[in-house]
Amino acid sequence: MISTGNMPDTAKSGHKVIVIEDDQDINELIAYNLRKEGFRVFSAYDGSEAHQILLKEHFDIVILDIMLPGIDGFELCRELKEKQDPLRTFVVVVSAKSNTQDKLYAHILGADYYLVKPFSVKALTGIIQELVSMLEQDYLVKSR
Repeated sequence: MISTGNMPDTAKSGHKVIVIEDDQDINELIAYNLRKEGFRVFSAYDGSEAHQILLKEHFDIVILDIMLPGIDGFELCRELKEKQDPLRTFVVVVSAKSNTQDKLYAHILGADYYLVKPFSVKALTGIIQELVSMLEQDYLVKSR
């Protein structure tokens, strides 16, 4: 199920975010807080559904759990970074997997950040704001 919810007209420069998380409460919490900040937020609850959405849509930021039904987050991250412009799509992993090997593997596959659950929504929104700043700086440089 993909959902976009209501969003204000003042979305952060049109930045699109997808939350790929099978825990409905966590997914909705993240989506709610990002919508409140003005982002266009989509949600997916399993890896196969997310895979189909990512084939059709471009997102500026992907918030990605690793342990998903269907296709796991590692595979989604790898595919995403291979198929889309890896410098234009940021991946933020949020996972209960906290060992060093998983974190390293996610970064090798192209993840830009790795947050271990439980995490602070404030920390996540801070990361998202930092990524948006990088996206907007990139737009300014390219527009000259």
